[in-house]
Order: sequence, then structure tokens, then C-alpha cells
Amino acid sequence: MSECVSEMAFSGLRGLASMKLKDVPSFVKSSVTRENMTKQTWGFVSNYNEKYVKTGSIRPLNDVMISVFFLSYAVGWPTEIRHLRHAEEAAKHTNKNGGEKKHH
Repeated sequence: MSECVSEMAFSGLRGLASMKLKDVPSFVKSSVTRENMTKQTWGFVSNYNEKYVKTGSIRPLNDVMISVFFLSYAVGWPTEIRHLRHAEEAAKHTNKNGGEKKHH
């Protein structure tokens, strides 16, 4: 079953690669449906369960740790950007005042 789902995904990508750009939105609209996404998602979960979980592989643990890392990085990114911009503004004000930091 899962091989069928992955074959459907690859054949869809192959079909997409051979299309003209103007035909892509209609193709995506017809192929990205709730039914197709549900079928492909459950096919992936079933395949993953058979291949890694039932065999006692360490892969699911690695996948969870990597996913948590990327999720925490994505969640923390806006704060880091805000701090970086604030530091850049502070440095700009310091340079304008001849080395003295301007306090607000």
C-alpha cells in the first residue's frame, strides 16, 4: 500500500515536471484534495510504522529529536531576529554619538 502511495507521489511529480506553467495550478487543485492528502498521509504513517517502529529501529527516536530541534529553532527564531535588530540599532546609535551609547 505505501509503495503505491509513494509511486503516486513520484508519478505526480514527474507529471508536474513535464507540464507548462499555466497548467500547474489546475493540476495542483485537482490532485491536492483532502481525500488524496489523507490517503497519502495514512500511507506514509503505515509504511513508517512497518519499516521502523515494528522492527525496533532507533530511527523514530532520531526523527523525534531532530524534529524537536527544528521546531524549537523555528519558534525561537523571531526572538533572535528581534534581539539582533535591537543590537544593530544600538550599535548604529553608538557609532553616531562618537562611541557614547545613547540611552532612551
